[in-house]
Amino acid sequence: MGIVLLVLGVAVLLMVTAAWLAIEGFRNGDRPLDVTVRAELRGAGQPDERRPVVIAEIRNPSGTTVLAGLSARPARAPRWLIGERVTVPRRTARSGLRADRQETVGVVPGGGTVRLAVPVTAPGRWYWLTVVAGQAGGRLRVYVIPVDERTRIARQAADLAGRQHTA
Repeated sequence: MGIVLLVLGVAVLLMVTAAWLAIEGFRNGDRPLDVTVRAELRGAGQPDERRPVVIAEIRNPSGTTVLAGLSARPARAPRWLIGERVTVPRRTARSGLRADRQETVGVVPGGGTVRLAVPVTAPGRWYWLTVVAGQAGGRLRVYVIPVDERTRIARQAADLAGRQHTA
């Protein structure tokens, strides 16, 4: 009798977990008119500055204007531990999501693309770019993207391959 109750309890727990994950997936899932973000690492452009800058390209396919706050910081955790992630926070009134807490704030017009330079606070081997984008309907998305020298090289190779394919 005890084994049957244990199996039923585990089955109920698995069903509840699967339902919760499905609801989170629908809430956080990508939509066709969501902002897309690409980033690459560039030199600072100043001869005496060791810190690079992160160039972020934000594309807005929707018809409404998007407000985006961006900040870059050196990574403290290994890259394989925390990959690129996109979240939709439940509580959007947190102080970390406010525009005045970000290094760079920009406006992306509907159907447009904007490139923004984000200063890095301290030198490091690789960086996290955090983009907080307020979209239509009050939807806030937070993008956390790893950026390093390999990102720039991969993007250059992809651009070169695209140009060779179209020629």
